[in-house]
Amino acid sequence: MITKRSHLLAVSLLSLGLLAGCGAVPGDSPDSGQAGGQAGVGEDGRALGRHDGSSAYLDGRNPNDPSGRGGAAGGDVEHRVYFDLNSSIIDARAADVLAQNARWIGKRSVTVEGHCDERGTREYNLALGQKRADAAKQYLISQGVDGSRIKTVSYGKERPLVNGHNEAAWGKNRRAEIVP
Repeated sequence: MITKRSHLLAVSLLSLGLLAGCGAVPGDSPDSGQAGGQAGVGEDGRALGRHDGSSAYLDGRNPNDPSGRGGAAGGDVEHRVYFDLNSSIIDARAADVLAQNARWIGKRSVTVEGHCDERGTREYNLALGQKRADAAKQYLISQGVDGSRIKTVSYGKERPLVNGHNEAAWGKNRRAEIVP
C-alpha cells in the first residue's frame, strides 16, 4: 500500500525530473489573435487534425460543454487534471486524480491530451501541452499502468474547454485529459 509520504515523494521526484528537462521555449510571450491552423502534435511529432467536436470524453463530457452534465461513461472517476500557469507539475490533487485513473485504466488503451490556455504562442503552448501530457503519462506509469497503453498528444490552446479571457476560464483550459 502506498503511504501518503511515499506518494508525495514520488510526486516531488517526478516534478524535479520534469523541471530538469524543461527549458525555455522561444516566443513564450502572450500572443493575441493567433487562431486556427494546426490543432496538435502527437508524441511522434506528427501533426494532428483539428477538433470537430465529436470526441466523447471518458467522463461523458462534451469538451465544449463546461457544465459537465454529460453521461458518466467513466463512472465516478474524474479524467481531467489541471495545472498552474506555465507549469507541467503534477500537484497533490492531480496525483490523486491520476492514481484513480491508473486503477480505472486496467487493460484499456488511452490517450492523454495536453491543453493550455489562450495566452502564449502556438509553438509554446504545443510544447507545454506535450509536457503536461507526458507528466500525466509518467505518473500513470509510476502507478503501474503499462506505458504502451498510453499515447500522448498536445493540442496547445486549440481546444479550450471554457471560452473566456479571465483566470476562471484559463484555469479550466490548463489541463490534461485522459480519453479512450
